[in-house]
Amino acid sequence: MKTLTISIAAYNVEKTLEKTLSSLNDQRVLDDIEVLIVDDGSKDNTEEVAMKYEKIAPDTFKYVKKENGGHGSTINKGIELATGRYFKVLDGDDWVNTENFVKFIEQLKNETADLILTKYARIFPDNHEEVIENLNKFDKDKLYNMNDKFDIPRIEMHMITVKTQLLKDNNVKITENSFYVDQEYNMWSLYLAQTLKVYDYVIYMYRFGVAEQSVSKEKMLKNINMQVNIALNLMKMYTKFQSQGMTENKDKLTFSWVDHAVAATMRTYLLMDSAEKAREEVKEFDQKVQNQSQDIYEQLNTDLFIKLMRSNGFIFKLVRQIYLLYKK
Repeated sequence: MKTLTISIAAYNVEKTLEKTLSSLNDQRVLDDIEVLIVDDGSKDNTEEVAMKYEKIAPDTFKYVKKENGGHGSTINKGIELATGRYFKVLDGDDWVNTENFVKFIEQLKNETADLILTKYARIFPDNHEEVIENLNKFDKDKLYNMNDKFDIPRIEMHMITVKTQLLKDNNVKITENSFYVDQEYNMWSLYLAQTLKVYDYVIYMYRFGVAEQSVSKEKMLKNINMQVNIALNLMKMYTKFQSQGMTENKDKLTFSWVDHAVAATMRTYLLMDSAEKAREEVKEFDQKVQNQSQDIYEQLNTDLFIKLMRSNGFIFKLVRQIYLLYKK
């Protein structure tokens, strides 16, 4: 059995996929990894780049062609086909730090934790690198129990490596034909894991600040309905997880993603040109939140930003102006 399956979401990434795959193509790890290049209906030469690496190392690189279904569908296909003991998602425009990745695989061979967290770096268009230092409070090599009380940062997809069997046994399915679905994947990983370990170095190199990304202002406003749907989906997931029983810490960890998704959706509305229109849209979204779950609606009041978004018009406009200045 391979140590790690890497599922690569590949949609029209002919210009970046070479860098992605070459960062994984190291003789020291080829026998230990499975790389699934899941082509989500690309219209460019993504297949040609992928097949080049499948020919180089057919036991490692595997090209998987499918109809377009969005980022979530590539994760679903990756989970379905994965044979590695651990599972990691990598986007086709990002890459790994090769030297750290080799070290990572060596550690992973003898690992028992359900969930492994590693650092990631944002790489800006001018090649400036910013390492996200949010794991410093953890003891290296300590096996944490997810039910124990400890402070944990908001876990992002780039940080996550999780046991494959957990995803398969629980029939994890991510929403298809939508952006922002990594939040569902993150929340599932937190909920399913019982043990956690942190490796204190960078693996994931995240291409950041590119205009075409789904997190650009223009794309976020255009796709705001997707954000709304994902936020409501996370609320449903949290309610389901609660009904199955969670400890205090697990409840806190999973709810943090509901809080984040609702607040992020409200922040996107603040980017609208009209303050009046933004306030109207926030109120309409907030009503959907309340209609879905009064308990969650009230719990979200512990978030100061959300509480301010629910305030009177003057407070709302003031917070919007501060936020827009911050974004600039």
